[in-house]
Amino acid sequence: MAKSPVDLVSQTKWLKGEMQHFFLDFRRWRRFSTRYKLEWKKERFGEATRPSIPNERGVYVFTAELSPGKLPSHGYILYMGITGDVSNATLRSRYTQYLRQHNTQRGRPAITYMLSNWKDDLFFNFATFSNKAVDLSKLENAFLDAVNPPMNKRDLGATITNAKAAAF
Repeated sequence: MAKSPVDLVSQTKWLKGEMQHFFLDFRRWRRFSTRYKLEWKKERFGEATRPSIPNERGVYVFTAELSPGKLPSHGYILYMGITGDVSNATLRSRYTQYLRQHNTQRGRPAITYMLSNWKDDLFFNFATFSNKAVDLSKLENAFLDAVNPPMNKRDLGATITNAKAAAF
């Protein structure tokens, strides 16, 4: 019996459609430093875990992860943000805004895409900072320059922003 030919065009379109670009620069990752202790906690993103998100200021990171699964645990940092630096917003209030954006499909296109495309494998990682003397903006800038998450479009340093605009 003859083997049916592979539809190269369809397979290529599928592969390109699922392809994502991630910044994997281990030198920059190793250089990232902060004088603050980052005690990360993680919750699967969804309405059920909203009560577990603290009403405190802090930093947060969305990750797409296969956990648990048949493959080794792994994932990617997709987006990083801060809350409560110049406002009284909390991690929970920011989380609630993301839930609302996911439900309405309105807001920043890259974030809407992230929330919808990886909805079953999306995690919300966070570290709290009750000390208002901690400059979360500086921490965010250092993190973004080191990791350059694909869904962050703003808040990147000038060098990274210009290089990213030229490269993509």
